[in-house]
Amino acid sequence: MLNYTESVTGLTLPCVPLRGIVAFPGIPLNFELTNRFCRNAVEAASRTAERLVFLVLQKNIVDEAPNPKDLFNKGVIAKIKQTIKTPDGTQRVLFEGVCRGVCENYSRRFNNHITADISLKSTDADPLADTNAEALMREMKTAMEKTSKYLPNISKEIVMAVKSIKSIGLLCDFIALNILHSISDKQSILEEFDPEKRAEKLLGLLSRELEVLAIEMKIRSKVKEQMDKNQRDYYLREQMKAIEEELGEDEDEEIRDYTEKIEKLRFDEDTHEKLMKDIKKLSKSPFSSAESSVLRNYLDTVLDVPWNKFTTEKNDIAHAKKILDRDHYGLDKVKERILEYIAVKSANPELRHQIICLVGPPGVGKTSIASSLAEAMKRKFVRTSLGGVKDEADIRGHRKTYIGSMPGRIVDSLIRAQCMNPLILLDEIDKMASSINGDPASAMLEVLDSAQNKSFRDHFLEIPVDLSHCVFICTANTLDTVPRPLIDRMEIISLDSYTRKEKFEIARRHLLPKLRKKYNLMYLEFKISSDALYAVIDNYTHESGVRNLERVLDSLMRKTAKLIVSGETPCVNISLSNLDSYLPFEHKMKNEKISKYDEVGVVNGLAYTQVGGDILKI
Repeated sequence: MLNYTESVTGLTLPCVPLRGIVAFPGIPLNFELTNRFCRNAVEAASRTAERLVFLVLQKNIVDEAPNPKDLFNKGVIAKIKQTIKTPDGTQRVLFEGVCRGVCENYSRRFNNHITADISLKSTDADPLADTNAEALMREMKTAMEKTSKYLPNISKEIVMAVKSIKSIGLLCDFIALNILHSISDKQSILEEFDPEKRAEKLLGLLSRELEVLAIEMKIRSKVKEQMDKNQRDYYLREQMKAIEEELGEDEDEEIRDYTEKIEKLRFDEDTHEKLMKDIKKLSKSPFSSAESSVLRNYLDTVLDVPWNKFTTEKNDIAHAKKILDRDHYGLDKVKERILEYIAVKSANPELRHQIICLVGPPGVGKTSIASSLAEAMKRKFVRTSLGGVKDEADIRGHRKTYIGSMPGRIVDSLIRAQCMNPLILLDEIDKMASSINGDPASAMLEVLDSAQNKSFRDHFLEIPVDLSHCVFICTANTLDTVPRPLIDRMEIISLDSYTRKEKFEIARRHLLPKLRKKYNLMYLEFKISSDALYAVIDNYTHESGVRNLERVLDSLMRKTAKLIVSGETPCVNISLSNLDSYLPFEHKMKNEKISKYDEVGVVNGLAYTQVGGDILKI
């Protein structure tokens, strides 16, 4: 082990507080004097022969006027080597550290600088070699070389100077000044007077500094890679944006538009996550790719659905009765049931909607009743024809990946209505048929089940659609072809054929005014007597409804319009006597009558049909 001799001498010197700088013995130090305390101390020292000052670190580097209590008590006694005044008025001083010193007492002088009573300590080593000191020096140089690899500011001159230093104490001070980052670490090395203990402490600090620098380098490398990637992505995006602007396509604006619209709709978490995933996929797809076209079509359709849009419905029985009586004559049982439905809905708005199925022969007014009900309830009316539907995808929709895919008829009805609570008429539900593409009647089970249609899932949308606010009215000519499970989900209301009297009133109240408006005929220009109208019903029509009756009256109106326009007559009055002249005789229907004479082998039978009764000769 090296032998050290230590000398202690008392001394009083001007004190120069250092901010963020630690001075070491044997190492020159050059800095500007930034405040009057430092300048006064240097001027006081310059007037002495020795030109010595006490360089000490102040605890708070922000404080420009430190008090004696704000200074450390261990520092360096340094000699002023050179003083230079710059053109801008500042003063730069070159110091050279002599040895360490311990301040016993600080005091402030009249000329506003601090003096320090110092115990000067100088340590001299025995020139004989010591293996422990040699090992410590090698370890310090090795640690310094490893650390310098992570410090790009370390010059080759500093590395060469470290290799040339032979004193363990000076080596510690030199490495601490140039390598250590923390001011507190440098001060701790300065405060250690024993060279070997100083070297051991420095090795520990260098080891920790090496670990920190390695982590910093790793972080810096990751940040640089990320910055390089971000810069590359930014450059490519700017290129894409420029190309899209040249082509008249702004994809970023489109993505923002989709995102804003979906955020406004406030879907549940699963649905929102799915749609945002599709938007992200769209943003990464080329504009002209097939997948991009599919995703755009899908997102446009999703946004076309009127999510969270509802019309204000009205459940007023008096208003509904007035509209039903205005639009329909007779059908008292049907009207009574519809008014009961509206009354129950008015009493409990949260009640699940019942599915009503109107069953009756053609032309008895099933579709028009549904339209009147929608008007009475102040709901949007949408008619969806199910006649000839053989594919389940017509109800549930096609998968969006198929070419030409689209949502089913139920979702399409909501899009056409532009609200989530319309009255949807499912017309001709008995005309659906099964095929190799599935059974559409089975898909209707979920639509018409009030317990399941709250989360109806269309194959195209792939997200739940709430159908519980819709009113479904079905029509059918017969229940023979409707599956039994589907019938169980509906309330059946039968519409029988009209009587002779009802047909007369319907023609007088509804058909004739409509046809006069169609052909722009005044009331005085076309008249038909009650007897003639009954004759038309009895002899020229044979049906449950009034469609053929409307056709016959339409024919009479056309003939009247022709006669008036040609100037043959200013008006036409049709009576029982001239009816046959306006209607073709071959269209006249003869009713079966009981023969006045008995015929051998012939029996008279009675037939009951949808169009009325008849006689059968067997």
